[in-house]
Amino acid sequence: MIAAPFKHLCLALTAVISLAACSQESVIRGAELTTQTQQGNLFVGLKTHLDSNSIQIMNVQLPIYNPDSPLEILGVLQVNSVAPGMTDVDLLVNFTRVTQIPSLKAERGLPNGTFFPVMGTKTDNWYSIPLSDSRISKLYLNVDLAASKVVLGYALGTDAVSAGIIANLFTGFNSNGITGYGGLYSGVQPGQSGFAIFADVSAILNGPTTPKVFFADSTSESSKRPLQKRLWDLNAKKTWIRVR
Repeated sequence: MIAAPFKHLCLALTAVISLAACSQESVIRGAELTTQTQQGNLFVGLKTHLDSNSIQIMNVQLPIYNPDSPLEILGVLQVNSVAPGMTDVDLLVNFTRVTQIPSLKAERGLPNGTFFPVMGTKTDNWYSIPLSDSRISKLYLNVDLAASKVVLGYALGTDAVSAGIIANLFTGFNSNGITGYGGLYSGVQPGQSGFAIFADVSAILNGPTTPKVFFADSTSESSKRPLQKRLWDLNAKKTWIRVR
């Protein structure tokens, strides 16, 4: 169980979605993977550095509760504005405990109904845990110990970025030996839009390795354009976005 390190986290945090995803540049400017062992449990930390603009996400800190035992905290996701134009998203999760939970929810894709933008994984190995008490913001996990593959991801839901169509706007990143994919997803119903990040963290099993999985999305260029326009409109208005 995670205790003291998160009791005094500042709640006055500001995060920003990057419009770099509207171009060929990656929304993710850097990523760091860390591990630590506490009382025999392996904790995995994934920090991503986002290139930012004028679309701001309201302050957020989302604990990850054990769905079988809600008093147990398995991790936390927090968003922190570190400088104008740069935002850090920090995920820390008790990997050992999460993989021991028998009642994880099986998942087939993102909240908008599209498949996960990850190739080289078993589709039956995708599971999720709600972030805090949200029904649409989730931690995603795909573990294949036999193949030494682990993918971590998350979706942070907000209807504000919906373009009224089903589309994704993702870009890849490769930083410090970590490969991944991040960006926006849009749906037509409430709760089907937001932003997501996925990363190949297979190195936590055996140390540095060649990439174990690959990332790709099938959204057509014509479907991306309404979502790009929606982002530009939000940016022009300097919109504040609430994650729920």
